[in-house]
Amino acid sequence: MDAVRWTILLAAALWAPIVSASSAVVLEYHHVADDTPPSTSVTPEKFEAHMDHLAANNFNVWPLLKLVKAAREGDHIPERTVALTFDDAYASVYDEVFPRLQERDWPFTVFVATGSIDKGIDAFTSWDELREMEAAGVTIANHSVDHAHMVARGDRDREQWLDDARANIVDARQRLDEELESPARLFAWPFGEFSPPLQRLLAELDYVGFGQQSGAIGPDSDFTALPRFPLASGYDSLDSFALKVRSRPLPVAKVAPASGVLGPDAERPAVTLTLEEGPYRPETVRCYVGGGAAEAEVADGSPARLRARPAQALGTGRTKINCTAPATQGDQWFWYSFVWMKPNPDGTWYSD
Repeated sequence: MDAVRWTILLAAALWAPIVSASSAVVLEYHHVADDTPPSTSVTPEKFEAHMDHLAANNFNVWPLLKLVKAAREGDHIPERTVALTFDDAYASVYDEVFPRLQERDWPFTVFVATGSIDKGIDAFTSWDELREMEAAGVTIANHSVDHAHMVARGDRDREQWLDDARANIVDARQRLDEELESPARLFAWPFGEFSPPLQRLLAELDYVGFGQQSGAIGPDSDFTALPRFPLASGYDSLDSFALKVRSRPLPVAKVAPASGVLGPDAERPAVTLTLEEGPYRPETVRCYVGGGAAEAEVADGSPARLRARPAQALGTGRTKINCTAPATQGDQWFWYSFVWMKPNPDGTWYSD
C-alpha cells in the first residue's frame, strides 16, 4: 500500500473502536541490529519504538504457547493481544532483545536452527545463552537443523524427501531436548516455506507450525502453518506496525490450490478463497502483490468466493499476496496472505 493509503488506514485504526473477536497477532523478527542485512533486520531503535507502541496502547503480550492453546481451544483472547517471536537465534536476540524484554517483563519465543548453534558461529547465540534465556522464562522452539528449503525435492523421490524432512525436524528436537529443560513443540518453517505433505508430517510429529505469511490467528486457523507478521527494514514503519498488530484473520474456509509451490513455467497463478460470513463485506476485499494492486474478483453466492492473481508474471522466488477488507464497524482490518514459491527456470530451487 502507498503512504497515503497507510495514513488513511492508520487514522481509522487509531480513532475507531475495535471490533470484538477472539484472535491475536504473532510478530516475527530476525536480527535486531544496525549492521545486519536490512531484509531480515530492524534496528534496536525501531524495535524499541514497536515495543513502546504496544505498551502505550495497552496491548497484552502473551507467551506463544498460551496464545496457541487459547486459539486452538476457542477460548477467549482479549483484544490487543500479541506474541513476539524471533527466528534463527541470532546474537542480537541475546544482546539486544533479551535485556529489553526482561525489563518489560514480556515473554517471547526463539526458534532455533540447531546446526548453527552447534557450529559455534559468532553471528548466533550459544547454548549457554539459550539456557540462560530459557531459565528466565523465554520459550525456545524448533527451526530445523540446517534451515534448509524443505519444500525443495530436487532429485529425491517423495519418500526420501519426506524422510529427510522428518529427520531435519526430529534431529533438531533431539538436540534441543539434550541442551535445554523444556523446549516447546512449536516449529517455524525455514524461510516460511511449507506444502501440504510437509504440513501433514508436522502434524504427525505433534508440532504446531508457523510460517512467514502475514495475518492474525484464530480458532479456524491452520495450526500447521500459522501466520505471523514479518518485521524488517522497509516493512517496519510505526504506521504499518499499528495496523498489523490490530488486524483480524480474514475468515477463509477453503483455499485453492492448497499448495503455493509452483513449476518453473508458472506466470500468473490464481488463488481462490472461499470466504465465510463475518463483520465485513466480501466485495470490499482488495488484494496486493509487492505493494501493487492484484486482480481480484468476488463471485456472487453463499459462500462468497474470491479469485485473485498477480497483475504481472511472477519472478523466481517467494511472492506473497495480501488480501484485506475493512470491518463493517470500527474500521479494523481483516487480513489473509498466501505465498507462491517459484523455482529457477531449470527447476532447481532458488537460494536466499
